[in-house]
Amino acid sequence: MKTMMRYGWVLAALLSFGAAALAQDFPSEPYDFLSAKLAAEEGRYDEALDKINAVIAKNPKDPVLLYERAMMLIDAGRIDRAEQELRTIATNTPDFYDAQRILGRLLLDRAGGDRARVDEALKHLQAAYKLNPDDLMAGLAVAQIFMSTDRLAEAERVLAAMVERMPDQRSLNYSYAQVLTKLGRGAEAKPYLERTITADPNYGPAIMQLIEIYQQENEWHKAAELLQPLIDEDPLNADLQRQQGFFYLRAGDARKAADRFKVLVGADPKDSRARYFLAEALNDLEEYADAEKLYRQQLVENPDDPELLSSFGLSLVGQKKWDEASATFNQLLTHSDLSEPLTALARTQLANIDLQKGNYDKAIENARSIFIFRDKPNTQAINIALEAMKKQNRKPEDALALLQPLVAKFGTDPFVNARYIEALIRAGKKDEAAKNAAQQSKLGTRNVITTAEAYVAAGDSASAVALMKSAAAAKPDEIDLQFELGSVQDRSGDRAGAEKTFLSVLAKNENHAPTLNYLGYMWAENGVHLEEAHEMLTRAVGQEPDNGAYIDSLGWVYFRLGKLDLAEKYLTDATRLLPNDPTVHEHLGDVLAKRGNTAKALESYKTALNLEPEAKEVDSLRSKIAEIERKSSHATER
Repeated sequence: MKTMMRYGWVLAALLSFGAAALAQDFPSEPYDFLSAKLAAEEGRYDEALDKINAVIAKNPKDPVLLYERAMMLIDAGRIDRAEQELRTIATNTPDFYDAQRILGRLLLDRAGGDRARVDEALKHLQAAYKLNPDDLMAGLAVAQIFMSTDRLAEAERVLAAMVERMPDQRSLNYSYAQVLTKLGRGAEAKPYLERTITADPNYGPAIMQLIEIYQQENEWHKAAELLQPLIDEDPLNADLQRQQGFFYLRAGDARKAADRFKVLVGADPKDSRARYFLAEALNDLEEYADAEKLYRQQLVENPDDPELLSSFGLSLVGQKKWDEASATFNQLLTHSDLSEPLTALARTQLANIDLQKGNYDKAIENARSIFIFRDKPNTQAINIALEAMKKQNRKPEDALALLQPLVAKFGTDPFVNARYIEALIRAGKKDEAAKNAAQQSKLGTRNVITTAEAYVAAGDSASAVALMKSAAAAKPDEIDLQFELGSVQDRSGDRAGAEKTFLSVLAKNENHAPTLNYLGYMWAENGVHLEEAHEMLTRAVGQEPDNGAYIDSLGWVYFRLGKLDLAEKYLTDATRLLPNDPTVHEHLGDVLAKRGNTAKALESYKTALNLEPEAKEVDSLRSKIAEIERKSSHATER
């Protein structure tokens, strides 16, 4: 068996030699050549070299024989002689790919930081790469030399060509991402890092770099999912699990965040950060009792912790415990070294508490004091002041006076100017509103969309539609503008126009999830094209499986299709993801009522009513609640 294996290898070497030689003649002494190869393979280097020297003596210019001798010299540890031999071959036969490649690698390994030697190695590696552009190792070596010598543009050109030829290769994609990042083109690096991780989901360096990009782009859910392979590989690494839980929390996926932090707290009850984030997640899930218990336990241990106090205060606001929330934020403000962000948060929340308690003048006064934070408009504080004025039935001119200094300072801010345009419309100054709207429309997509929403909020849907038609016509390939046009058309009552616009969007991008959801829900709401609506909503949820609005839409189309089991499943999931959305709770109530579960339906309707829905929804909810209570009363009388 061993003999057969040995001669099999000899035949492979012979065939390989023949392929390398290409059009050159086969050596006239093949048996001596093969004998030399076998001796080298078995470590008998002196014998091998004697035999190959004898063959070369009869064929002194044969580059293949010279190359084989150089390989034997390398194996024998006689590197200087091997280098000399390879130099001769590369000089006399510059298109000898293997000689150029091996010489380049040999010189690079022996360069020891000597720039001249590195440049010489580069010359031979470039020659090898030019002869064989599919040589991954030669190409990468060339790119790495360019990178190490700050010739980034040249490295980028080499790697760009290689990535195009081998798009799924991990090392290439990662190296290309590094070069792009160093060139200041970090945004372009993202898809190549994603390819790297597709090729190797556990490749830590790429994962960490991509997580940084996802954080900058607020793609928190992607960042969280990216960590899972590393957690699977190192299940005892609490830092990775804590980071993943935090990302889920920032992504709005409080359920996954809570599940992750519960595991961490169970493993280490003294893990203060995990306990803190668990309380935040439970608070987002409206599991207030458990959240409050955790907050209070931690405040016993750290009564003056600013982050803890601010988070607890927000929890109390969510529970509408106004007095205790006010006391908590006032306690927070007593800290002499309180950070600017937490100071702004506390003061804004105190203004909000005054608004909720009906202290409107005080709410306006406190909100005014924090309208600007770090030279940017504080949108929550501005909204608090405007809402307080609305509660007082103040004239639109008062809102204009409030907003004018902000507009003067933040002339390009979409939020401030949208609220100003809304106030102008309410004050009857439509020409001035139109003038400001035209100016905002020149500032980009976000500004024109917020301006359209200002028109809708002020009850002028016709102007919103006209504005969006003009903007969409000017930029027909801007999907966001087309989508907003469809949205305002729908809300203006032009369902046919909205449908046409949304179908146009899908013709350009069949997987545009917001459009799939909007049109699918619109059809479901009107009881038309239900099968098509189901298909579109299934695709939307497939793209964003944790999007509560999309899941609500899918549950609603199942309800319209009469598939009540699936409707209840998806709408229950939607209430977990959007616990503060009255429409979602009303939808679930409708399903439960249809299934005869009137007790739970009544609970869902009352939850929806307590979440302060729009006026038109209030009457519908009250009617449904009254109907269930009437039927329940009649049943009791019988």
